[in-house]
Amino acid sequence: MKIVGYSDRFSVAPGEKIQFMVSCELPAYRADMVRLIHGDPNPRGPGFKERLVETSASGEYPGRKQAINSGSYVSVPDSPRLRQSGSFTLQSWIYPTTPGKKTQGILTKWSAAHGTGYGLFLDEGGNLALWIGDKDGRVERIRTGKPLRASNWYFVAAAYDAQSGKVWLHQEPLAAWPLDDTRAMAEHSTQIRTLGESDAAFLMAGYWQRGDSGKEIVGGHFNGKIESPRLFGRALNRDEIESLKKGAAPTNLGAALIAAWDFAPGSSSRKITDTSSHALHGQTVNLPTRAMTGHNWTGIEANFNRAPNEYGAIHFHDDDLDDAGWEVDFELVVPASFKSGVYAARLKSGDSEDYIPFFVRPKKGTVSARIAFLVPTNSYLAYGNEHLMDDPKIQAMLGGIGSYPSQAQDKYIIEHGLHSLYDRHTDGSGVCYSSRLRPILTMRPKYNTQVLANGRGAPHQLNADLHLLNWMEAKGHEVDVITDEDLHFEGADLLAPYKVIVTGTHPEYTSGPMMSALETYSENGGRLMYLGGNGFYWVTSISPEHPHFVEVRRWGGTRPWEAAPGEYHHNTTGELGGLWRLRGSAPQKLVGVGFTAQGIDRNSPYRRQPGSFDPRAAFIFEGVGKDELIGDFESLVMDHGAAGFEMDRLDYSLGTPSHALLLASSSGHSNSYQHVVEEVLIANSSQGGSVNPLVKADMVYFECPKGGAVFSVGSISWCGCLSFNHGNNNVSRITDNVLRTFASDDPLPR
Repeated sequence: MKIVGYSDRFSVAPGEKIQFMVSCELPAYRADMVRLIHGDPNPRGPGFKERLVETSASGEYPGRKQAINSGSYVSVPDSPRLRQSGSFTLQSWIYPTTPGKKTQGILTKWSAAHGTGYGLFLDEGGNLALWIGDKDGRVERIRTGKPLRASNWYFVAAAYDAQSGKVWLHQEPLAAWPLDDTRAMAEHSTQIRTLGESDAAFLMAGYWQRGDSGKEIVGGHFNGKIESPRLFGRALNRDEIESLKKGAAPTNLGAALIAAWDFAPGSSSRKITDTSSHALHGQTVNLPTRAMTGHNWTGIEANFNRAPNEYGAIHFHDDDLDDAGWEVDFELVVPASFKSGVYAARLKSGDSEDYIPFFVRPKKGTVSARIAFLVPTNSYLAYGNEHLMDDPKIQAMLGGIGSYPSQAQDKYIIEHGLHSLYDRHTDGSGVCYSSRLRPILTMRPKYNTQVLANGRGAPHQLNADLHLLNWMEAKGHEVDVITDEDLHFEGADLLAPYKVIVTGTHPEYTSGPMMSALETYSENGGRLMYLGGNGFYWVTSISPEHPHFVEVRRWGGTRPWEAAPGEYHHNTTGELGGLWRLRGSAPQKLVGVGFTAQGIDRNSPYRRQPGSFDPRAAFIFEGVGKDELIGDFESLVMDHGAAGFEMDRLDYSLGTPSHALLLASSSGHSNSYQHVVEEVLIANSSQGGSVNPLVKADMVYFECPKGGAVFSVGSISWCGCLSFNHGNNNVSRITDNVLRTFASDDPLPR
């Protein structure tokens, strides 16, 4: 890909401004605004459909390459107190996860351009090292010669005595095992007597390096946890260092203390607090993971809110990314003529193209339709830049299907180290934050998720949702578009004016305010159509201060990675992560069905169940024969059938309302489909689709108070069948029957 971009927001109303950031390796590019109607080019369906919209932003723009600088760290602004020219001591607890991978900064005030300053590092061999440089650029790098072990806590310190030229390096593992060859208490001599001062910011988990352009940039990112970093203005002796290791307060050392940073306070923010009297506060950059267990975590309390003194660590990664920070290339004030819908800035340069999707909602306080489509933007973020198949273990588990990566987007994602909430960092820990302020190349028209259909690929998320939006337009339904982020911040008031709320195909990631708003909507006469599967599954937080990213801490569900013990609570909101089900809010309570199975080979049809013949459900099946298999034909998602990929089932014990009707169920799924692990309490070989009756999709209907109702299909693949035979099929007919009835003012059948 020679051209890529992103926008500063997902949701925008007429009259509001949206900005676009672009990186183009060619001299120039063309930008146009298009309305996305159908994003799937598969010739078995309607094909790719877009509509050009003339705007003031359309035109030619000069190309320029903009870099993605990943890696998290803490930056403390320069201060005379940090410009050490004489004796000092650096001290911290660290938990390195990739020692020996490369040189990694721990606590540094270093100028690569001049070779001046000081810093505590892990060198390329995984040894603790102190770098010092004088004003003439003479540099000495002193190391212990004993590499640290990965994923172990160490107390580390380095003291420099300018008068004697002595340096002491101290690294001691928390676990005091005999014959431990990683323990080091070494004394060295140096010829340097006066340090050259650096005016660069003081960094934690990185150091200043010379970039390709000659400018200094932050590199050498540390992988792992750092806790309780401190700086003293003299060389502490061994007894003083030992007392710090045993937990003595740094203030006991009086005027020697320059800074003592505590990572526990403000864990929902970017602020880093210096508890010394000098107030040398800093801030995190690129979203390192906060509210992490420290070296003193006892395991007695698993909630950082109740034991903050045991959660004084931050986990840094060399591939963290918060905001790509690109400069703005062009912007658009959305014209009043834009109807609510899915749009994109289409970028073209030579043979390269990219689309930057965004969603136009009605102006706040207004609606333009009786139906609202709730765009699952949290799920778009969660899956954004997913590249699980790049992991050889995943490829082996899937039987080596497909030749991955085959799409330009996937190649760019891997080359630039972009991640989704399904991926792991380079140190093996799970990615728990996903930001929209960066290119999200899986959220593109024409893109397929390659793992589906046994490696042949199929639409997912945005492109699967465009199957539905295109169908609604073709059937003459007027629809407003609103996003998860809109709902999170505006709540039930956003939904109240609409007769019907229609979900996307995979609304998996839901915040607490969203759940509350949807419950309130249903309780007050709203009508909800859940046209997907595996919805309302993971507890998802949106930062109150920085709403451009979401947070998920995985545990207890069907998951690609699991948070470490004691780290299940979200730092952004303080709430317990994991499944909504494990917090007493199973999806069955909201929409009657919840996640039961997943597979990636092919789908199956539904067969009508006795509930479909109840007079209450007669309107749903008008024009559908009693013996018809539902969705037993081509699908744009995994070739054939309406029930598949990820599926939900009715379960009264988990909260399905007792009056809910089971309308139809699928069957005949292969052993590619497996029952969800949260329901398998004892390992066994009876969880595949050929033997487990819980591997199915259930279609459900029930009424709510004040004339409301819920209709759920329990399958991600349902909407992939809507366009078969130009929309003349029973999946389309059932969906249209429900949507027209729900959108009308007529009372529901009794």
